Amino acid sequence: MSMKVKINMKKGWETDLAKAVQNGLLEMANDIRTRAVILAPVETGALKNSGVVEPVANGYRIRFGSERVPYARRRHFENKKNPQTLGYLARGADSVARGNISKYFRNKV
Repeated sequence: MSMKVKINMKKGWETDLAKAVQNGLLEMANDIRTRAVILAPVETGALKNSGVVEPVANGYRIRFGSERVPYARRRHFENKKNPQTLGYLARGADSVARGNISKYFRNKV
């Protein structure tokens, strides 16, 4: 038995899908930044306040540090005073990845 199926897609469905993926990625990047801020070391609070989500080609980048906070990368890899905060950005991303990733893309289109 054979069957024919015809699917009618509205015009511009490709752009709707691309926007939905970008919105899901932005939501995920914001959650990673929020989690990394929770895990980051606190002395003055400048490191926590320096976390930003920036758009890049085909996605987003989470960046900590600025001219005021040149030590952000060093604190990610080395911190004798608070060793439990090592890898704060990577651990933030891991905790989001261990969760339900489909929630970022469900019901977007």
